[in-house]
Amino acid sequence: MNQQPNNFQRPNDPGKGTGAASLVLGIVGLCTGWLYGVGCVLGIIGVVLAVVSGNKSSTVGLNRNGLAIGGLVCSIIAIVSGAGCLICTVCAGAATSGVASSFTSYNF
Repeated sequence: MNQQPNNFQRPNDPGKGTGAASLVLGIVGLCTGWLYGVGCVLGIIGVVLAVVSGNKSSTVGLNRNGLAIGGLVCSIIAIVSGAGCLICTVCAGAATSGVASSFTSYNF
């Protein structure tokens, strides 16, 4: 039996680069989430790139783009953790500024 080789080629994925960029931004956003909202900004950019990558992949006919999905998940977690850390930092700063001003009002 002579079997013909399968010459099926997978279509090029135009969203692969933006999917990788969203994954990288999501991971970096997770690592810098504690740094005054930097992780939140990187996460927002990562979500935008993940959506763009998913749209580009679906126009070619591919149903799943793993890099875009991973980037979307990491970016959403980076947004939530970055926003939480930013809120905690602002609250802690507000609480300590009130305490510091109460110490300076006493004249010894």
